[in-house]
Amino acid sequence: MADSTFGPAGANADLECQIYVAAPSRDRLMERLAAALNVSLGPDRVISYGCVEVEWEHNDYEGTGAHTEFLDWHSLLVCQPRRGTSTAAVVSDTATVLEAVREAGYRAAPVCDYEELLHKPGTEPRPT
Repeated sequence: MADSTFGPAGANADLECQIYVAAPSRDRLMERLAAALNVSLGPDRVISYGCVEVEWEHNDYEGTGAHTEFLDWHSLLVCQPRRGTSTAAVVSDTATVLEAVREAGYRAAPVCDYEELLHKPGTEPRPT
């Protein structure tokens, strides 16, 4: 990432979150997510939302026959917090990103140290 204010260095190293997404196309997923969040799609198809930067990666577990369904999904969104941002802000913005992915019509499962805080009432927890 070009902006050195994002990334795992510093006090927010444990606040990175990966969201597995059942989406076969990076471009379509990122376009729909940017539209759902009402933000512009940045250079290299990266989205900045609040205090997190969202970048698409291919899920390396895809096609491995993993016993957990979401590990076989094609897309992985990596939410990296801005350095020095409060935990509450990171959790809130990551929860909004997760909700936007789901509202865009995708199945999504977050994996991070605070994933239980990302689920809003009435949403499903991580699929198994």
